[in-house]
Amino acid sequence: MLSYKRENGGEELDQPRTNRQKRAMETRAKIVAAAKKVIAEKGFHHVSIEEIAREAKVATGSFYTYFKCKEDIIEAINQTDFYRLAELANELPDTDITKRLSFYCKSFLSAIEEIGIEICRQWIRNNLSPAEMDIRGEKITKYAYDYRAMQEVLNAAVKRGELTENAPVDELALYINAELYGLMVAWCMSDAKVIGSEKTEQFCKTVISPALAPYLPPDRQGGA
Repeated sequence: MLSYKRENGGEELDQPRTNRQKRAMETRAKIVAAAKKVIAEKGFHHVSIEEIAREAKVATGSFYTYFKCKEDIIEAINQTDFYRLAELANELPDTDITKRLSFYCKSFLSAIEEIGIEICRQWIRNNLSPAEMDIRGEKITKYAYDYRAMQEVLNAAVKRGELTENAPVDELALYINAELYGLMVAWCMSDAKVIGSEKTEQFCKTVISPALAPYLPPDRQGGA
């Protein structure tokens, strides 16, 4: 965002400040991209901060300008539309909750796979002992954020009449997220032999559809 300063009764662009901000954003992006590359190649524990800085072609001290430690960069790597999945699912024009959830689940697992197994493994370690992090300007744990996101998708389905009002949204959100996390962990534990996103269709057919079936309106019974 451009900043301004008052001078002689008029307004003048504070261009040097704007340029500094732009350079800072570019440097941070270079560090994140470099970390993603070298961690994916060598594994989190085999990469030093010095190596990340060297790959990014910046001074080691620049790393600490943006991150306190190596663990902090894992969340930066994941700061993408991953955190907008509930909104994106609810914006789909199709009024079929199973299709919305299929989109959500596949996007969730594809995003995990895209960042690479080594980064995913470290991300899991970071979040096993939940701590609040800054997600889209809010201090919240990752688990709490994902749980609420799934609630939003299911609550929207109730409002649209895709699910009955007695649908146990909280329990369904808990179980669906637990299954998603399970597929993600299985992917890591099997050394990527279990590919979660490729199993989304079967996952929805065998797990999600039966779970939703008792809460579909009469005119939707048999359509999930």
